[in-house]
Amino acid sequence: MTDTKYVVIGDGNAGATAAETLREEDEDADIKVLTDESEPLYNRIMLKNFMKGTLPKQYTQVHDESWYEDRDIDLELETEVTDVDEDSKTVETDDGEEIDYEKLLVASGGSPRRLPFDEGFENIEYMWTMRDASEIKKSAEDADKAVVIGGGLLGIDLAVAYAENDAETYYLIREGNWWHRGLDAEGAEIMQRKMEEKGVEILTDTEVDELFSHPGEDQVTRVTLSSENKSIDGNSIENIDSVAVAIGQTPNADFVDVEKNDHGMIKTDEYLQTSDPDIYAAGNMVEYESPVFERPTVNGSWDHSGEMGEAAAENMAGNQEEFTYVNTYGVGHFDVQFLAVGDWNGEPVSRKYNEDEYRRLLFDGDRLVGAVMIGYTKGQEEIKEMIEEKERFEDRKRLLEKEFWE
Repeated sequence: MTDTKYVVIGDGNAGATAAETLREEDEDADIKVLTDESEPLYNRIMLKNFMKGTLPKQYTQVHDESWYEDRDIDLELETEVTDVDEDSKTVETDDGEEIDYEKLLVASGGSPRRLPFDEGFENIEYMWTMRDASEIKKSAEDADKAVVIGGGLLGIDLAVAYAENDAETYYLIREGNWWHRGLDAEGAEIMQRKMEEKGVEILTDTEVDELFSHPGEDQVTRVTLSSENKSIDGNSIENIDSVAVAIGQTPNADFVDVEKNDHGMIKTDEYLQTSDPDIYAAGNMVEYESPVFERPTVNGSWDHSGEMGEAAAENMAGNQEEFTYVNTYGVGHFDVQFLAVGDWNGEPVSRKYNEDEYRRLLFDGDRLVGAVMIGYTKGQEEIKEMIEEKERFEDRKRLLEKEFWE
């Protein structure tokens, strides 16, 4: 039995940042980080460039094992947590090890949601870890024809990775435009055009209906489509080499018995504390009470996860600071910048300034809560401050005028 004061489950940006912060807060503490990955922290944002083949793998690395040793943080790689006993305050791993904790942070993230009719086909790729990215990179390099499924922020990375490796790439989007959650058709048209310029063929209002392989083989070679898109010639794509899927994630949280939402995400308060006062949670797939948005909130960007890890660690060490960070997410594949800030679920007003410039602002009543900017990103820091300070605007459309930000 190992006596450990702080245990962190997960070595993503949330977990690694938390461990570093705990060491800064308490130089004598025992700190253990458990991760099922085979290597220390790497930058998930950079994986999209690694998959495209434009960035060597070593440039995605953030920490090596010596980084943890130098800070007297005990890192256990390839270690899966199977159970947390809240009564005895122990963590159990897949090799039977039991680890005591005084304070526990769950920063275990999520796993890619699989297609319901994936029967274990070997050429269906799901993206989240470095191992996934390495497999997709090889798949993109080898494929002549690929199908990418999922109209969100990760789906665009997969589609561009295949297209930039010269694969004939079909990008299937269930909704009427890319990133239906945050953009209307007018804004999405810019991003879709930029994808098409890279060789991506986009099929909106389209879903996979069925997967087919040759008899006795485990490689998808054909997909049939269920589509309301009248521009599609036929209802199938033939001679496929690879299928890549980005249709969301499921939380990695079954091993801990704390309060969760209907989707299985761990719920926390504004201090990132769970229903168990000695267990905290951070990173994507965590629903926290946001003092800024004044409601339960889920965000999963790299920066946001790091800030969550830092805030959770400070509170584990005895502080009482609310988590008020405002999320930012960017897409960097194109000659126009895409930036999303804050909450993307409010009531929108938008304007397309020209063929490559667009802005969408989102409001809760008369309070600005989010923004999506393409091409024209001036004022992004001011927007974050307005959201954090809960500024209110009677004339919403005035904020769409460029003169407002000059």
